[in-house]
Amino acid sequence: MGTSKRSQSESSELTNSSRTFSSAPMPAVPARYILKPGEYLHDTGESETLNAFTRRVCSMSVYGLFFDYATVISKDSKDLAIFSEQYKALNRYNDIRCVEQTRVKVPHTSGMHDYINANYVDGFREEKKFILTQSPMENTVESFWAMIYQENVVEIVAMTSLHSAKIFLYVPTKQSATATFGPYSIEFCGSQLIRDAYEASVLKLRKGDGQERKILHICLYTWYNKGTPERPTEMLYLMSDINYNRKLFIKEAEKSGWLKDGRSPIVVHCLTGSGRSGTLAVLDICCRKMDYTEKLPNGNILVDVRDTVLRVRTQRDKAVVKPEQYLLLHLLVIEYALRQKYYYDVEFIDLSNYTGQTA
Repeated sequence: MGTSKRSQSESSELTNSSRTFSSAPMPAVPARYILKPGEYLHDTGESETLNAFTRRVCSMSVYGLFFDYATVISKDSKDLAIFSEQYKALNRYNDIRCVEQTRVKVPHTSGMHDYINANYVDGFREEKKFILTQSPMENTVESFWAMIYQENVVEIVAMTSLHSAKIFLYVPTKQSATATFGPYSIEFCGSQLIRDAYEASVLKLRKGDGQERKILHICLYTWYNKGTPERPTEMLYLMSDINYNRKLFIKEAEKSGWLKDGRSPIVVHCLTGSGRSGTLAVLDICCRKMDYTEKLPNGNILVDVRDTVLRVRTQRDKAVVKPEQYLLLHLLVIEYALRQKYYYDVEFIDLSNYTGQTA
């Protein structure tokens, strides 16, 4: 921990760069995702009913959903994401690029660029509910905290252990400890381990002599870079806790006076900001869609994992990066619907194709 300075490698990468991110032509968004005023990227159109979705999943298998994932990949809007050699040093992985239309622009202290590998991602009927970003590196950590401050963030979710060898420790983890990166100081104010799955910590962020801001930092320890969570259904509890605490911290921020309009995106990162982070965003969108449509007069509960993944990928490159994550999403959506009692009849639900067992 300590004051962060722009690394020599970053300086050499950026010395001759222009002050704008890219002069290349802006890629075109697929026509089906071009929104009219007042429209949302994730809404009630173009979705299966919950029953149709569930019957389709039950009729498939692990291999079938993996093949379906390959279909998603083939439809991916690769041209939306751009890569610039100028900012290679600021990317953790060169194959996880930024979608130009949705990238978060954070002016660098050098004045030479506004680049950080982070994108706004819409929630269900909510613009910019999330910011998906890579885990901060030593030469990007100051920009990370500048983004947290600039975007009025009250909640950060780390979908990876902070003690991984690949993680630069960007937050203090001991009582009353403070980390400083440029003008940003972060104080650790205590934490609580929740269900042996994740740690929730309260931080106080201050820029220079400005007003301190209280932020919740959630770190999930039970989902490693490879595979799926140790207890997959824990993701549903985590999602619920994230949304509940976001509302509480927004109210406190408004009461304190530093948040004026109630808008505060949830910053989510794993290593890449695409795999586990994208999976969480897609899960939340699908569950919120079911919650919303369940209350509509026609009674048709709607959900569509495939379409949601495709839409999220127009805002964050390679969101849901592995077929295992795609499979997990389908099973969690069914689990959520069961918990919420969204099925009138559960007799038809048979997932034995995914366990190798018969009823």
